[in-house]
Amino acid sequence: IDETFLVQEASIWKPRDEVQHNGCIDALLQTLQYSNVEFLRFGCVDVANTIRVKMIPIKRLLKMSSSRQSRIRLNGENNVLDDQVSIAKVCVAGLPSYGDEMIPGTNIDARDVLMIRPDLRSLKILPYAHHSAMVLGTLHDQRTGALSPFCPKGLLERVLETVETKLGIGFAVGVEIEFCLVKSSTGQYESACKMEKLSAPDTSLFAGTTTLNDQQEFVSDLYQSLEKQMIDIETIHAESAMGQMEVVLAYDYDVMRLANHVVLARESIKACAKQHGLRASFLPKIYDNQAGNGMHVHLSLRNTNLYDSNTFVNTFSGVSPFSISPIGQSFIEGILTHLEGLISLTMPTSNSFKRVGKGCWTGHFIGWDIEEKEVPLRVCLDSETHKATNVELKLVDNTCNIYLALSSILWSGVDGIRQHMILRQKNGSKKLPHTFESSLLHLENSTLFQGLLGKDLLTSYIAVKRAEIRYNNNLNPSISVDDFILNDIMK
Repeated sequence: IDETFLVQEASIWKPRDEVQHNGCIDALLQTLQYSNVEFLRFGCVDVANTIRVKMIPIKRLLKMSSSRQSRIRLNGENNVLDDQVSIAKVCVAGLPSYGDEMIPGTNIDARDVLMIRPDLRSLKILPYAHHSAMVLGTLHDQRTGALSPFCPKGLLERVLETVETKLGIGFAVGVEIEFCLVKSSTGQYESACKMEKLSAPDTSLFAGTTTLNDQQEFVSDLYQSLEKQMIDIETIHAESAMGQMEVVLAYDYDVMRLANHVVLARESIKACAKQHGLRASFLPKIYDNQAGNGMHVHLSLRNTNLYDSNTFVNTFSGVSPFSISPIGQSFIEGILTHLEGLISLTMPTSNSFKRVGKGCWTGHFIGWDIEEKEVPLRVCLDSETHKATNVELKLVDNTCNIYLALSSILWSGVDGIRQHMILRQKNGSKKLPHTFESSLLHLENSTLFQGLLGKDLLTSYIAVKRAEIRYNNNLNPSISVDDFILNDIMK
């Protein structure tokens, strides 16, 4: 008898992580099936802020998961969800928002595909699309499995992990999503080739009751849809433009969860509006003489070394000056220092820059102030303590890729912290870039953003955005507001 061939002792045995993980995946798929979900959508957001999605029947995923279990036990294969959906690299970083047209300057062609590996934190059953669920994912090289440098979601993951690991700094973020409701005079919404007469459903003023009263059913259904997806809503109110509303997503110390919720909330808004015979447009500037649609971002800081599940320590607040902590002041100064290039990532269209100007509630100089709504960076005070709690960046809108935008905003602020930048005096005299192209030049020449984005992503992003500028410049100057809105809502 070979006395060396003995069964493993019970005290040292433990279940293999990959087996447990894949067992959870299998149970998740069964739970979705029992919840009457027939399809799982795998999604990612490209550099032009288009959501790219493919879906697979749950039944097929369960079959493949079952057949794969034995191979997982033997050689540790990936779980069934990790290598199901591929997307061409050019579709992620080489196509503009106006059409599936490969842009030569990106240096990307039709070769190579990326795999969408789902972030299960983002998995939601979609209330507005019966029998479907959706999960957002990171993009990985098909051959090596490595995270792609073209992945915006992966970039935000890397920024958050780097800052927490090296500096012990975390963030809390909240977002205000603005949009305009429109309706067709005929009740039909056809393709952009057959233009319908569009109008706003009301002409309510900021925080007026008309929109909430007239659109109560839409508001209620939207709220219920977001609640079912566990997207926490802080407030909903009418905004200044015709048919304009704002939905405020609650502050979240999990920045990636908040970013995922922005993507999912915008999809929910569009779907719910359609169910009520309306359309929701996120165009930054629709009406020349009225406020535009922004996506204001609120940011604060936390010390992750002091953080536990029961405590939130806001390190943005301080004593003096301005009741902002030294680290908070440096964070603000970092954003201001890099603002000229930053806004090409947070307001990435020619239309975006029409929203910015004097009297537009955005600010038009590079500056900050306390509770001043006509500056790009507004320091917000707590209503009870009267101390600074966070800073609001107004120069963001819904045309941006939220993952790229947050990565760039946070990295700019962190540069201020690392360089111990001194916060400048309030307000400011230097004007913001007045065109998207001029801001892109600042981005292109920025050492900070070159390092953050990397050569490949920076090159492709700038090439795609310049193609969009050329497309916009070549549009018929007589194109109507209806045309712009229809092009937006029919995508």
